[in-house]
Amino acid sequence: MKISKKAYYGLRAMVYLAQHSTVSSIHTMAQEENLPEEYLEKIVQKLRTAGLVEATKGQGGGYKLALAPKLITANHILTVLDGSLVPFPCSSGILGESCSEENSCATSNVWKKLSLALEDTLDSITLADLIR
Repeated sequence: MKISKKAYYGLRAMVYLAQHSTVSSIHTMAQEENLPEEYLEKIVQKLRTAGLVEATKGQGGGYKLALAPKLITANHILTVLDGSLVPFPCSSGILGESCSEENSCATSNVWKKLSLALEDTLDSITLADLIR
């Protein structure tokens, strides 16, 4: 499994917002976290659309978390930005896809267990955990 730059930058931006209780501009976040500003703007817009970030317009405007850090999981952030992180198509319960070999494949249990473990791990990590 490979995490995209979008997910990596997005998780870093969300940690930044969790560490700062005030509204933060994209410019400030980008500078302090050494992230590309134009790309970060697109990422934060996706997070806003998903209801994880709130925007404030005007002078002194910017972004802040829409929920408490303890309510936002790494899985939620990464899924918003990258879609499903489970790279195994035979994990039909997770991806919603079905594999024609699923019932006869000797390895399908490995992929299903790995997929569930990955999802469970990411669900267990909140922004509050990351800023401690």
